Amino acid sequence: TSRDVAASETSRDVAATNPTHGVAESKKEEDEEPRRAPVGDPEVAAVLGSLSLSAMAPRFADELIDAATLRLLTVEDLESMRIPPAAARAIVDAVRAPAKKVVTLNQEESFKVAVHQSKIEGELADHRADLARLRHVLARRRVPESYMCPISCEIMLDPIVAADGHTYERRCIEEWLATGARTSPATNAPLAHLNLTPSHAFKSLITEFLEEMRELEAALGDEVKS
Repeated sequence: TSRDVAASETSRDVAATNPTHGVAESKKEEDEEPRRAPVGDPEVAAVLGSLSLSAMAPRFADELIDAATLRLLTVEDLESMRIPPAAARAIVDAVRAPAKKVVTLNQEESFKVAVHQSKIEGELADHRADLARLRHVLARRRVPESYMCPISCEIMLDPIVAADGHTYERRCIEEWLATGARTSPATNAPLAHLNLTPSHAFKSLITEFLEEMRELEAALGDEVKS
C-alpha cells in the first residue's frame, strides 16, 4: 500500500542521514541483555574449592586473576581484595606448596562427596536427637569432660584428634578449618598441620557410656510404670 511504501522510504531516509542509527540500536539491544557472570580461571577455582572457599571465586574472576597471577600474590595483596586474613594465608600456602597438586573434582566425585556429607549430617542429627531424649538421664550423671567437643560442647559422635592434641567432633573441626582458620579452637595456638586422626578409643568409651544411659533411661521408665 501507499502507507507501507511511505514508511519504507522514511526508514531509508533516516538510515541515509544518520548512518550510526542502526549501530546505536544494535548496541542498545546488547546493553539490555543480562550481564553474564565472569568466568574465572579453573585452576584458581580448584584451589579455592580445595579450601572450601568457592564462594570467593567470583571476586577473583572480577579481578581477572589467573593461576599464574595467583602464585605471585602475597597475603597483603589478597587482604587488599577484602579476603579475610586466615583465608588469605591459606590460599598463599596452598598455591606455594611445591608437592601439592590441586585436582578439580569431576561430577561423579562431587556427587560422592555430597552423599558422604549428607550421611554425616544425618548421623549427627540423629545423635543430637538421642542426646536430647537422654538429657534428663544425663543430668543425673556426671558426663566426663573428655567426651565433650570443645567447639559444640556436646557429647561427641565421631571424635577426631587434631594437631593440638585435643579431640573434636569431626563435623565441627572440619567446619572450623573450612573457614580458613589455622589455629587451635581450644588454645588459639597455631596448628602444626591439618591432619585429623580418628580416636577409636574415645569413640568406644562414648558408645559404652551412652548405652549405659539408655539402659538407665529404660530402668527409670520401668520404675515409673510400676
